[in-house]
Amino acid sequence: MTVVVPLIIGQIVRRYIKDWLERKKPPFGAVSSCVLLTIIYTTFCDTFSNPNIDLDKFSLLLVLFIIFSIQLSFMLLTFLFSTRNNSGFTPADTVAIIFCSTHKSLTLGIPMLKIVFAGHEHLSLISVPLLIYHPVQILLGSVLVPTIKSWMVSRQKGVKLTRPTV
Repeated sequence: MTVVVPLIIGQIVRRYIKDWLERKKPPFGAVSSCVLLTIIYTTFCDTFSNPNIDLDKFSLLLVLFIIFSIQLSFMLLTFLFSTRNNSGFTPADTVAIIFCSTHKSLTLGIPMLKIVFAGHEHLSLISVPLLIYHPVQILLGSVLVPTIKSWMVSRQKGVKLTRPTV
């Protein structure tokens, strides 16, 4: 009811108001960002205002380190698999694969956690890794973008130099 029904309703309604939406061009980007920010804010508030959450600083730092390591490992694995000689992916494809395959959003994760663990007394504690994962993926992405961009540009130049002209 929380995830699938709104998705189906949105797809049905979209068919009928598509032309109107294209004419009016509502600010869906801003609305989407506000909704995401609200979901993140309310989840943080629910999680860390819960008096039953028993999470000390060391455990929080350990979870942060584990999530950071997992995220970085997934990005490295997707890079290695997508740059193999017989993969057939261009450098631009590789960049898309690195970021799209490892990045997940709180907008789907939090409702799923609330559905799966409804009524669970430690829901706040269960949601902590997801709350950490989202900022870590943003941080890693922003740190790695310049390096990945320079790799992609150098690879694309190399492809253009070795490509035979007709």
